[in-house]
Amino acid sequence: MKKDDHELQTALSRYQVISAYLAMEPKHGQRRKLLEQLSSRSWPGPDGEAFRPAPDTIRVWIYRYKRSGLEGLMDKPRPRRGFQCLSDDVIELICRLKQEVPQRSLDRIITIAEKMQLVERGLLKRSTVHRVLESRGLSARKTRIPDSQDLDRFEADAPNDLWQSDMLHGPYLPDPKRPGKTRRAYLYAFIDDHSRLLLHGRFSFKGDLPALELVFRRCLQKYGLCRRVYYDNGQTYRSIHMRQIVATLGIHRIIFTKKKRPMGHGKIEKLNEYIRSAFLAELKVSGITTLDQLNEAFLAWADYEYNQRIHGETKQKPVDRWRSAIDRIRYADEEKLRQAFLWREKRTPDKAGIFGVCGTQYQVGPELAKKRIEVRYDPEVLDTVEIYHKGSFAQRLSPFEVQSHRRPKPAIEPQKPADHPPAANWLGHLMKKRQQQFLHEPSPLELAIAAKTKREKQNHQLVELLERLVEPHVFDEHTIRTYLERFGPFDSERAELLLQQLLEDGTRNDHHVHFYLELIRNHQFGEMT
Repeated sequence: MKKDDHELQTALSRYQVISAYLAMEPKHGQRRKLLEQLSSRSWPGPDGEAFRPAPDTIRVWIYRYKRSGLEGLMDKPRPRRGFQCLSDDVIELICRLKQEVPQRSLDRIITIAEKMQLVERGLLKRSTVHRVLESRGLSARKTRIPDSQDLDRFEADAPNDLWQSDMLHGPYLPDPKRPGKTRRAYLYAFIDDHSRLLLHGRFSFKGDLPALELVFRRCLQKYGLCRRVYYDNGQTYRSIHMRQIVATLGIHRIIFTKKKRPMGHGKIEKLNEYIRSAFLAELKVSGITTLDQLNEAFLAWADYEYNQRIHGETKQKPVDRWRSAIDRIRYADEEKLRQAFLWREKRTPDKAGIFGVCGTQYQVGPELAKKRIEVRYDPEVLDTVEIYHKGSFAQRLSPFEVQSHRRPKPAIEPQKPADHPPAANWLGHLMKKRQQQFLHEPSPLELAIAAKTKREKQNHQLVELLERLVEPHVFDEHTIRTYLERFGPFDSERAELLLQQLLEDGTRNDHHVHFYLELIRNHQFGEMT
C-alpha cells in the first residue's frame, strides 16, 4: 500500500469511530459517557487489525475533523528537529532578543525580528525559535495552579454591548517635580468584550477617579456609547460619580465582579498580563523617561500591534471585529458628554460669596451669597467652574485664590541604562510609525482650551449681533464680554430672533446694553429665583 493510500485508510478508519458521535450530537453532560462507550468497542484499523482508541484520542479526532474535515484525521509528517537552517548571526539575534526582554514570547520575537527587518519574513518558525532558546537554556514556562471550581466562558453579543476595565500597576519613572526621585505610573484601560478591542488606556501618577474618568471619556468619544460596563470592586469604580456618569449618558448599568471571585473579569486580566509581557517588558530597551512618552508609546503599541493582532479566541483582528457592526454604534452629544463628566458638589457661599472647591476659592455674585448652590467642575482643570442654582445655570467663575498641594512619596532608585544599545527598540519603532501619521492624543488641558475656544467664538458672535442691532452710543463691547464670561455662552441665532421680534414690536434699540443681555439670558435660561 502506498504512503498516501495508507494515510487515507487511516483517516477513514478514524472517521468510522467518530461518525456515531457526530450523528448523535450529544449534549454537554452526555459527551464523556458516549466517548467511553465508543472507546470500549473494537474497531478495524487501516491494516485490518482491531484497535481500541482512548476516549481523549477520540475527542481529539472529533476536534480535528470539525476543524479541517477528512484531512484533519490524517497524520502530519513529523517535522525535522533542529535549527541547522539558521545562521549563527540569526541564532545570536534570537538569543539577544530574549535576553534583553525575558518576557518576550516566541511570537513576539518573530514579530519584532520580521517587522524591524532584522530577518527575512517567513524564516523563523515558533518551533525553531523554541529549540534555539531551549538549547541555550533561555526557555522556561511557569506552572499554573488549576481552579477547582467550575467556570463558564461568556462573550458579549455585539461590539459596545459590554466594556471591561481595570487598573494596572505600571513602571517607575523620574518624578518631574522632585529631581532624583522616581514615581510609579498607573494604567487605566478599557477593552470591548465582544471584539477584544483595546479602546483606550492612559498612564498617570495617580490611580484616582479623575484618571479613570479621563480614560472612560476618551473611550466614549472615540468609540461611542456602550450598553454596559463591567468593573471590579475597587473604590474608584464604585464611586457615586461613576454611577452618575453612567446614568446621565443612558448606559444600561454597571456590573461588578463577585467578591473573592474575579474570574469573570478574565478578559481584562488577560489583557493586563499581555501588557506586562509585550509592552512593559519592552520599556527596558526603549529609553522612555517621561509620562508623556510612556502614553505615546502605549497608544502606538495599542494601535499598531495589539488591535492589529489576530486574537487567539476570535480568530480576527480586534479592530476588524469591532468595525463589523459599526453601523449600530451610537455616539453621545459632545456637550452632554462634557456635562456628564463634570464633578458636582453642593456649597453654601459665605456672606461675601466665597466658597472653596479642591483647595481653590471662588466668589459668586451677591445674589447667590449664603444660598445653596451646585458647583460643577473638572478636577483636572480648575481654572473655571460652573454654578447652578435650583437646577439652572447661573454663572461661570474663575479662581479667587489658588493653593497648591503636595504629598511625599517613597524614594525608589531608577533603573540604570544598559551599557550597549539594544538589538531592537520595538516601542520606539511603533512610536515613530504613529508620529509619521501625525496622530495626536489631546491632553485634559487641550480639551479645556478647545471648550473655551468654542465658548469665545459663541461670545464673539453675540457681540457682533448687538453691535449690528443696537445704537452705537449704547454699544459697550467690554461690558458685553464681561457679562458673557460670567453668564454665557448664549445661542446667537435664538438671541437674534428674540431681539428682532422685540424691535418689530416697538422696543427701542437705545437702551443700555445690559438691558438686552438680561432679556437674552432670561429668555434662554429662565428667571433665576
